[in-house]
Amino acid sequence: MRNKYKLSILIPTYNRLSLLKETLGSIIPQAQEKPVHIAIVDDGSTEGNYEYVLELRKRYPFIEVVKHEKNLGVGSARNTLLQMAKGDYLLFLDSDDLLLDRALNEMLNLIDSKTAEVYVLNSYRQKEEKLKFKSFPEGLTKVELLKCFLDRAFSEALYLIKTEIAKKISFNPNLKVREDLGPKVCYLLFNKIKIINKPLAIIRDSPQRLRRTPNYYFEHAIASVEDLFSRLPSEYQILKPYAFGNTYLELAKMAYKGRLFFEAEKFLEEAKNFLPELNKNFNFLKLKAKLIFKKIF
Repeated sequence: MRNKYKLSILIPTYNRLSLLKETLGSIIPQAQEKPVHIAIVDDGSTEGNYEYVLELRKRYPFIEVVKHEKNLGVGSARNTLLQMAKGDYLLFLDSDDLLLDRALNEMLNLIDSKTAEVYVLNSYRQKEEKLKFKSFPEGLTKVELLKCFLDRAFSEALYLIKTEIAKKISFNPNLKVREDLGPKVCYLLFNKIKIINKPLAIIRDSPQRLRRTPNYYFEHAIASVEDLFSRLPSEYQILKPYAFGNTYLELAKMAYKGRLFFEAEKFLEEAKNFLPELNKNFNFLKLKAKLIFKKIF
């Protein structure tokens, strides 16, 4: 029996109802009369997200929604969404991001082309009122691809993935942030990919995102790197110190920005332990100098 849907768009949501409305407003007009399925998991919201989507479903039967009775975390929400996916391909979209006009047509054309198992779609990054775009690198070896990923070269990527492949790659339910780090790397390294270097969406940096909350980020960022490398065979383990060193440096910057100077110093020391060559890194030395200045004054 032929599948009714070619594409499932999977959206985890937790509160931020106004942003969810904007996200759905960018998808639904494009999805009507197309073989597109929208699945939403409300991860224990208290702002009426579930009830809002239920009302939408009355008008748009291609929308499906499930509610977690309590907040289980975005990793669990994504796993529930994987079970809900009905399309030949699927795409995860955060509940504050926007699809550009005709993006769904582009995705459906890619699916029909049958040229890849994973399409790596580029997007704009919204910084305040400005939209920024950078091309993804192409023609890399697999190890080079992983290093570029760790350097955030693919931070604006959306992944259009064959559903049968995606369903085999679950998310760590214990991670509250960066829960998609490991799965995204698996999409890139272990499948036939095609990079699409044109913007199909807008990735928005909402101030309400958990990654902007230091306690959440500190707790889960390092665990996400452990999770990532637990999924990779030996030839990629060479980049593990690099990943940990740069993650600790990122945490040090975040702690300093939040005026958590003791934590910043601790993270900076961990970064150097994993990656001694950071002693020659400008950003490392700059932050170290700032912390010394804080101690003196």
